[in-house]
Amino acid sequence: MRVLVLVLVGIGLGCLAGEGLVRLGTANQKNYVIEMWRYAKLLKRPSDDPAIGHEHVPGASARLQGVEVSINSLGLRGPEPVPGRPAVVLAGDSMTLGWGVAESGTLAGQLARRLGDDVQVVNAGVGNMAVPQIVAHWLEIRRRIGDAFPVRTLVLLPSSRAGLPQPAGDAGWLVRHSELAALIATFWAQATSGAAGRDGMIAAYRTAWTGAEGQARIARAFDRLAAETRADGIRVIVAQMPDTNDFRDYAFGFVTGITGREAAAHGWDFVDLYPLFAGETAADFWTMPGDIHPNAAAYARIADRLAPLLAAPAS
Repeated sequence: MRVLVLVLVGIGLGCLAGEGLVRLGTANQKNYVIEMWRYAKLLKRPSDDPAIGHEHVPGASARLQGVEVSINSLGLRGPEPVPGRPAVVLAGDSMTLGWGVAESGTLAGQLARRLGDDVQVVNAGVGNMAVPQIVAHWLEIRRRIGDAFPVRTLVLLPSSRAGLPQPAGDAGWLVRHSELAALIATFWAQATSGAAGRDGMIAAYRTAWTGAEGQARIARAFDRLAAETRADGIRVIVAQMPDTNDFRDYAFGFVTGITGREAAAHGWDFVDLYPLFAGETAADFWTMPGDIHPNAAAYARIADRLAPLLAAPAS
């Protein structure tokens, strides 16, 4: 019994030491896994709607990956919306949120400067959301907005990762409170996902987007979005975010094909954003080495492409 106690005490002390070393080693906010863990811990909460899964905590703020992220009263990143002012809403995942980019450099921030004071740009991006979650989240935000301000245009910005169904359920107390456990859980999930390496990742994305189940899931989400926006008279633009892993040997045209067909079927404008970066060095547009989220330079190109469409009347 005494030996067992000593072993357990040793394991406990080793875990505490490991936790301390991990926290010390990630204090510079440059570890992507831990910063995403902190994002989930500090700025997110479970949603009451299972179709949404998770949402931002209204009024919360935190410094993540060296950047201040502030959530307004609607549960969205950015300043408080101005009552009565027409709005353009951006809906998507962390690539729409502007992960790792200061507010002024995000797509929302850059579009706001280009469009001027007659219209406000509302950032409805939330990290780690699949297409059905993005749509469900937007509909909940639309309910919260009510008549506070008119929504003129919704820009849906699906990323390639938004085709992957997101895991449901609680990660568990230990993962929620321990950086060491979060790292171990993430590495284990990656190792057992079957999507390791470039080929594995592309295969996983292709299955999620082109398989019968995945296409049905995405089609249902687009149908739901069409019904709601049509009833409200909201213009929809689908702007396909490029996969930022590699702009030279691009392997995600199948995603663009699916979202383009869905947009056409519903009578929406469609913009493929990949040509803005074709042939470029992808890493030049990352927020930091190892984090493929778009940086401010990438958002500047996208804003230049979208701003004329948003300023012009619907066709």
